[in-house]
Amino acid sequence: MRLTPIALPPEIAPWIHQMWVFESERGLPPGDARVVVPNGRPKLIIPWRNGLMAEASGLRQVHDEGDAVLIGLWDAPTVISSSPAATVSIGIEFKPNGLSRFVAGDMSDLNQKILPIGDVLGALGDRLRRRVMAAETCGDAVRAAIGFLLERFRALETGPARLADEALRLMGESGYRLDVADLERRLGYSRRYIAAVFQRDVGLAPKRLNSILAFERLYRAFSQHKSASLLRDDALDLFYDQSHFIRHFKQFTGTSPRRFAEMDNEFGRIFYRTREATGSSHLSNTDREG
Repeated sequence: MRLTPIALPPEIAPWIHQMWVFESERGLPPGDARVVVPNGRPKLIIPWRNGLMAEASGLRQVHDEGDAVLIGLWDAPTVISSSPAATVSIGIEFKPNGLSRFVAGDMSDLNQKILPIGDVLGALGDRLRRRVMAAETCGDAVRAAIGFLLERFRALETGPARLADEALRLMGESGYRLDVADLERRLGYSRRYIAAVFQRDVGLAPKRLNSILAFERLYRAFSQHKSASLLRDDALDLFYDQSHFIRHFKQFTGTSPRRFAEMDNEFGRIFYRTREATGSSHLSNTDREG
């Protein structure tokens, strides 16, 4: 399995966490857990070669080759699988407040959902699918996806920073230790108003999103050292106590820290070993035929 980070145009890079191309000669290995944990970032996934299957919260969805899908914010793990064939997928992970710069509407409508982009954007989404499927190389498909993102960004013209942007900045600066009362005080708005803005522009209330982002920060380190004991030690800085952390861990991964550390989940961890968009590879790295 290989993950290639993709450089993004400066115009849209501030709203995207990372873009990548995932490649595997024989699909996703059945012996791997293939668990993708929640990370507080909506996604656009394009299966360019071979389709993908996703199972989450008791639901199973099949997405054929070329079926670009939008994935809203989740607070449960997703298991990904594919047929044993050459697989190439293009992924765009938006920042928590990033998707609203490319897709109009209430972001909470996408929560816990994986939707064909045509269902969300109509003819515009169908046009992306046609462009990607017409691409002769992966590099061409990547350029088609970036062109689509630029078109959507320029069409919406969302203007200057919004309340959710400032709130997320404060949450990040605190290491996701900032509680809602402090956020309310520092922003100068009521808790109810902040929650309503987050539901619209991000998709989740700030308290729930803060828990997911705090967990993601821990999981990023865990994906490197795979030590349940180190994970628990780190967690005490972000969660009230060990039992509080373990409850969150089980919700976000489906199992306990110790059992998760023993699992072979190379696919789930590969996304945490790539650099972010600002330090990514050039498109020439993906100019390979499918």
